[in-house]
Amino acid sequence: MAENADRRPTELEEGTQAPRSGRPTPADEQLSAIRAFVDEEVGAYLATHAEHLYPDRLVARLRGLGAFGAAVSESYGGGNWPAPGTARLSYELARGWQSLAGLVGTHLKLCRLVERHGTAEQRTAWLAPMARGEQVFARAYHEQGVPHPAQLRTRVHADGRLYGRKGWVTNARHADRIVAIARAGDATVAVLTDPGRPGVEIGPELPRPGMLGISLAEVTFTGYEFDPDEDVLGGRGHDLTEALRTYDLTSYVARALGSADAVYEAALRHVRAAMGGRSPQARGAVNLRMGELTTCRAVMRTVWQSTTGTRPSLTSGEAKVFCTSALQELVRNAALLCGGAGYAGGEAALGRHYRDALALPIIGVPSDTLLSHIGDEALA
Repeated sequence: MAENADRRPTELEEGTQAPRSGRPTPADEQLSAIRAFVDEEVGAYLATHAEHLYPDRLVARLRGLGAFGAAVSESYGGGNWPAPGTARLSYELARGWQSLAGLVGTHLKLCRLVERHGTAEQRTAWLAPMARGEQVFARAYHEQGVPHPAQLRTRVHADGRLYGRKGWVTNARHADRIVAIARAGDATVAVLTDPGRPGVEIGPELPRPGMLGISLAEVTFTGYEFDPDEDVLGGRGHDLTEALRTYDLTSYVARALGSADAVYEAALRHVRAAMGGRSPQARGAVNLRMGELTTCRAVMRTVWQSTTGTRPSLTSGEAKVFCTSALQELVRNAALLCGGAGYAGGEAALGRHYRDALALPIIGVPSDTLLSHIGDEALA
């Protein structure tokens, strides 16, 4: 039975569906199918499969549902979803499992990069198989202690070889292509690498409490040979420095809200099932904590709406900082509310959301980095 079959649509969902007087768009229909997939299949899969194993079956289903092509233009076989639709996709997947949202979100980010910066030949060669999910891309960007693309230590040598080490590469072990971000002279370039060829070394899985199932590892490039004209996104020397400094973090806000809704619904089910035998004093304490959860979730949704409206009153960075922090508080309070059942009971999703929530303030652009930028702007 679906865990959330009786839940009502949230304002996030209602705000991205077709008007009642209009006909549903293809994106609406696909999102409905993905919502049903999350409700009916993701939890059932995780109940019978180890969380650390790569979820081939779920990835295949997402491929068939068109999730990997959501951000790709129709001319290349994608869905060409508007921004609210792709945010809804992040929200729906995060309700079930943050790892799936991370995998698809990374791939969609690279679909946009290829479509906006690739040569005509690269767009023709890559976007259609990317949209079908036949070629899933990973991005090798982050380096410890490097806050700006111009400071990257990974280098492209003049002889067409790539050298450097990248940390925290999502889906490193299962990607068909890894887009390596490196410096080439004064430019920041993206090299499309084949992880099966010599010169690419994928390290062991990085130990972590959450975000399991999808690989996370270091990737080292030791003289990887490539064609500077064909394998550099946009062609030889195409500079992505400014593009990489443009932070659109709305997907992470949607992911935090999706997880918050899933946790809230789990806590609500537990409380309703267990409330009957409690004393009046205990009921009062439970009501108080349920009020905390309800208020926290409502404020998170208000922040989301303040970020995505026609005249946003918050930046996506401000919203990401707040919502990813609020999610941790909400999950912790939900675990306290459910007691032993929240820590070691049958509601396994609560623990998974708790562990996964730890990563959200760090991934994308870390909250500390965002707060530093926000502080600089305030002081300026």
